[in-house]
Amino acid sequence: GRHPVKRIGPGIVGEMSTRYNGAFIIPDLDEAVDTSPAVEKECHSSCTAVFAAYEACAERIVDKPEGHCTGQYLDYFACIDHCAAGKKFAHTKG
Repeated sequence: GRHPVKRIGPGIVGEMSTRYNGAFIIPDLDEAVDTSPAVEKECHSSCTAVFAAYEACAERIVDKPEGHCTGQYLDYFACIDHCAAGKKFAHTKG
């Protein structure tokens, strides 16, 4: 049968006995280094044309309350993600 689900606040909590703490994935958090900010900054130079399109959109809509640049914003971060993916995983152990 289905397990009952209780709604508490904005989230949904199931019938789990303990909360997951991630301890078995990264045994020593002192050794973990998040390279994402540096890699993403490095990748910006590969995505300048897409970023320029985002900035141009932002300038066009500055006085328009209904305007948005979500598409350009997502395009920019898709470019960053594409560039950064290989570089981020190159730093992992394993």
